[in-house]
Amino acid sequence: MKKSYHHISTYFLFLCLIVIVASCQQGGVVPFPENPSEYQEPIVKPFEVPNGKPLTWSKIPSEKVPEAINHTIDFARLPSKPFDILDFKRLESPPVASPIAWTDEEEIKLNLDSISGISIPVKKQLLLEPQITKLAFLSKSDLSNAGILRIGQTEGLIGNKVFAMVTDLNGMIWISTERGLSKFTGDQFENYNVLPRNPDGLIDYIVDLEIANDGSLLILSQLSGLYVLDINHSLLTNYQIGTQFIRIDEDESGLFWLGNLDTGVHFLDPSSKKLHPLTFLSKPSIRTAGGIHLDKANNLWFGMTGKIGVLNPERTSIRFISGNAGIGSGSFFYEFTENATGEVWASSPEEKPIAISLKENTFTRLGPEQGYFGKSLSVTFDLHNRAWITDNDTISLYDPEIQKIKKIHTGAKFRGSSFPSATMTDAKGNVWLGTDNSGVLLINPEGMLSQHFNANSGLVNDEVWGIHEGPNGKVWMATYEGINIYDPELEKIYLLKFPGNANINNHRSVSRISNHELLFGSFGGFTLIDLNTNVASVFELDPDVARIAWKSIRDSKGNILLGTVDGVLKFSPDFFSLEKIDESSGLASRRVWLIEEDKNGRLWLGNDIGVDIVDPASGQVSYLSERTGLTSDYTSMMIKTQSEEIIVGSDAGFSIIDLTSNTITNLTPTQGLNPPVIYDIVEVGNDLHFGTDNGIVVAKRPIKDNPNSIWRFYNYGKREGFPFNDYNQATATYTSNGNVWWGAAPIMSVNTQVPKIDTIQPAVVLTKINIMDQNPDFLGTNFIKSLFNEEDTIWNTDHTEFYTKKDIPNDSSYLIQNQITWDSVNLVSKMPVGLVLPFDQNSMNFSFMNQDVMGRDKIVYRYVLQGEDESWSEISPRSITQNYYNLLPGDYTFKVATRGFNGIWSEEATIKFTISPPWWQTWIAYLVFGSILAAFIYAIVQLRSKYLQKENRILEERVSHRTAQLKKSIDDLKNAQSQLVQSEKMASLGELTAGIAHEIQNPLNFVNNFSEVSGELLEEMREELEKGDLDEAKAISVDIQQNLDKINQHGKRADAIVKAMLQHSRISGGNRALTDINVLADEYLRLAYHGLRAKDKTFNSSMDTDYDPTVGKIELVAQELGRVLLNLINNAFYAVTEKKSESKAGFEPLVQVSTKRVGDWVEIKIKDNGKGINQSVKEKIFQPFFTTKPTGQGTGLGLSISYDIVKAHGGKILVESKEGEGTEFCIRLPIDTQNYG
Repeated sequence: MKKSYHHISTYFLFLCLIVIVASCQQGGVVPFPENPSEYQEPIVKPFEVPNGKPLTWSKIPSEKVPEAINHTIDFARLPSKPFDILDFKRLESPPVASPIAWTDEEEIKLNLDSISGISIPVKKQLLLEPQITKLAFLSKSDLSNAGILRIGQTEGLIGNKVFAMVTDLNGMIWISTERGLSKFTGDQFENYNVLPRNPDGLIDYIVDLEIANDGSLLILSQLSGLYVLDINHSLLTNYQIGTQFIRIDEDESGLFWLGNLDTGVHFLDPSSKKLHPLTFLSKPSIRTAGGIHLDKANNLWFGMTGKIGVLNPERTSIRFISGNAGIGSGSFFYEFTENATGEVWASSPEEKPIAISLKENTFTRLGPEQGYFGKSLSVTFDLHNRAWITDNDTISLYDPEIQKIKKIHTGAKFRGSSFPSATMTDAKGNVWLGTDNSGVLLINPEGMLSQHFNANSGLVNDEVWGIHEGPNGKVWMATYEGINIYDPELEKIYLLKFPGNANINNHRSVSRISNHELLFGSFGGFTLIDLNTNVASVFELDPDVARIAWKSIRDSKGNILLGTVDGVLKFSPDFFSLEKIDESSGLASRRVWLIEEDKNGRLWLGNDIGVDIVDPASGQVSYLSERTGLTSDYTSMMIKTQSEEIIVGSDAGFSIIDLTSNTITNLTPTQGLNPPVIYDIVEVGNDLHFGTDNGIVVAKRPIKDNPNSIWRFYNYGKREGFPFNDYNQATATYTSNGNVWWGAAPIMSVNTQVPKIDTIQPAVVLTKINIMDQNPDFLGTNFIKSLFNEEDTIWNTDHTEFYTKKDIPNDSSYLIQNQITWDSVNLVSKMPVGLVLPFDQNSMNFSFMNQDVMGRDKIVYRYVLQGEDESWSEISPRSITQNYYNLLPGDYTFKVATRGFNGIWSEEATIKFTISPPWWQTWIAYLVFGSILAAFIYAIVQLRSKYLQKENRILEERVSHRTAQLKKSIDDLKNAQSQLVQSEKMASLGELTAGIAHEIQNPLNFVNNFSEVSGELLEEMREELEKGDLDEAKAISVDIQQNLDKINQHGKRADAIVKAMLQHSRISGGNRALTDINVLADEYLRLAYHGLRAKDKTFNSSMDTDYDPTVGKIELVAQELGRVLLNLINNAFYAVTEKKSESKAGFEPLVQVSTKRVGDWVEIKIKDNGKGINQSVKEKIFQPFFTTKPTGQGTGLGLSISYDIVKAHGGKILVESKEGEGTEFCIRLPIDTQNYG
């Protein structure tokens, strides 16, 4: 017993430890969702035009049919203005690559080791904490009509004059302006004060920024020398090399090469801290050096006045390109930029763009012969190797592959009185253009390269509500004050207005109804222009017919159908007749602004409550709405695509109805369409462009035969350079040169490039972890001390004061005070590695950032704290998490991912940390607690075991006593049950005996009666014999003989009854025998009846039998089944007797007994017309000891025993009853009972 309790205590202790340990464990890995954007695949459903209703065209009286007023269009006499869509234009002639004309000047040999150097002072300083300015909402620059974004002081950049820009290895962009150095991190600028105050009061600028081989930032100032910033450690090293150095680059050996305006080319060896001037370059043109560039082949390029120097990779000789190559003697080269093919482009304010290929030994110039008339202040290349060339206030985009060039006017100067501003292409391919006084201009080369126009830039009116291109390339625009016509060849815009009613010039749409016809819908009429003859036919509509005309088509029969505010008008081809349909004719709405004709000749009418489909062949109209499959009841736009699809736009998305496959597909925000309110649609190749209430949405269809390809949507709005984003309805067009024209009152926009969506995965950076509302710096003073040697001096920014390593105070920060520890720091994100927090420092949140500058309004995040969260957060634009309070001790991993404009999710940024438990939750504490608990439990167990042993003895005695009592109770119960069963059997036997006695009594009565009569007859016969009357004696003997026959007959009847009972008695041992079911049923019916009559002479009931002769005999225990029949029949007689006693006169008791063969079963039914059985009672009647008879009249075992007998025969008893109507019991027995019992 003691051993058992010892084991129990051990198990209990072990279980407690498991519970404690489990309580400290955190959740497992939470995987990134498979569908992080949570967009759903659109469902393609079968489409069938709904059943139509009759449609009746009303003929307009001839006096109300408008007559044409014709006007000849003479462009030479129309008012015009200069108007130029700055589209891509083919070069007038291809650039010619000429062999490089190296100068006759002797090649200069070099030996870098022999060039003496000058030791220079070097000072170290810490980069001070920056001043933070948040990036404001980026929008289109207001300096020009081009869709260019601007980042200036208003947007958060501290200065507007940009000198230099560069992207570091972490993707951060560094910009130098007249007000210092700024680092753009994605959503803010970190502004640093790096340069000291000049003692002479001169203003110093950072004139160049480059990234060193080790990732450091090279900062070149014009007055205070070179600064090398260790970005990860925020440590500045100042090489005081002197003044007037303006460009720098590092070669493969780690030497810094510099260009000086006064002393030419130098190189700085940072290891020896010596500056080496190339003093042997004594000519004035050579002593003035600007641009420095190391190309991919390790050639060093020097920009000079009138010359370009190239130092070979071996650093043994310099060659020059100058006047022999057409370079002007006064041309000074500030910049060199290398493209993807290895060409180096040289930039000079005095020269056209020059491309030099050392590999091909060619020199190529882009000049007036090609159609380029500007200079080349700077050049940068986008990801498609296209050159972006700045000159004055214009950017020229040159695509060498297709030999085309495009100009973009910016309205911002790229050079003032000093150096040209820098240009740059970032890692995502965006072009950054520094300006002289307007900050940075930002262009997405993959974007739409849009221009925006209004009345100030040449349009007659800001409201443009229809645009179409004619066959000759002219673009026709419908405005509220006339028709503007743009001629791209002449770069002019014309104004076409018609005399008469002003409303006829108030145009609301334009439709190209044939190859050479345009139809302008107007306020109060329409104008049909034949572009072959330049004749305009003006039609004024009767106000009773229609007031405002919208879209139109010329159908396959030549009729012109015109949608209006008052229904649809149908003009015959000769305009002699006019018909109309509206609501009274069968249309759902009279406001029809869109019309298309499908390949089957059906008309699709877009209106304010859906789409009406008119079938001219059947003369019927069908209705489409949200109920019949569209995304909404409101139809705002509808087009027919090149593949014969009907696309219906609405305020909730769009539907694509494919008339070839007879399917409909709905696209809504559930599939990623945002915003869903569509006013305009243009088919551009395989893509769809939507004008919405908040920008242009480019929809890219899934790639065929690619099951993983899905619908993708990209929204271009204000952050992409579009000043107005609520687009006009049914206005846009796609022209033959690839431009898309849009109306977005109060402007008209022209997109000159079909956008390309990059597949570059964005990056997300953890920027901050707030602990208990504190923002700790994990790079403490101990880290700072590790950067310096004991002898190092650390200077302030102005270089007026210094201190040493020992002067740096020990760290007493929040982290130290609260015993927060970490192993190391990620120097890129400044986040700790191996962070361990005490248990009371367990509330925090996290900040993070997507570095993309474009489409920042499309940036969203998802995050999860593994160990606390069970799933990733909802998609949110917030770059900070919720606050996590009171985190339990354990290990945690925080993860965050971001999605940008292109819809691609980033890799997860991760930080792991541990919250340590309090001392009472440590393993040592657990062991101590466990030991104490084990000792306590052991003591308790020992005491308890003794007590339980005593109690056990007492309990055993009680159990023995109770067991004896219980056994006696069980025996008594069994005896009572046996007596009840025997009582039930005896009751059945009594009823059976009474019945048998009554059956025998009848024949016995006959025997007795005939015996007495026979005795009397014998006495009479003797008397007659004594008298000698033999005849009479013989007659009496005949009567006696008949009586004896009767006695014999009734004696045999009694004998048969007795033999039958004996037969049943012999079977009662449980042996089965073939038994005639019909005979058995009839016999027990009579026995039951006579038994009851014997006990109650007043008892009487009608009996009805219906025995199926096909039932035959089956093997069973007849006596047992007889008991069942007797019980059920007696119950039936009891029920009808009880009802008769309670019923009024006229009730006739009736008991029916029937047999029937049903397949392999025999059914015996006993039915009465008694009171019936209540439903609640019906469920209990087969339970033992349950009875509905008064106390003393029933044992409650009759039906229970009957149920068991029938079940033993493989059968079942069914009961059906209705209260007040009667009850029917059905005994179902199998024909073959051998398999049962």
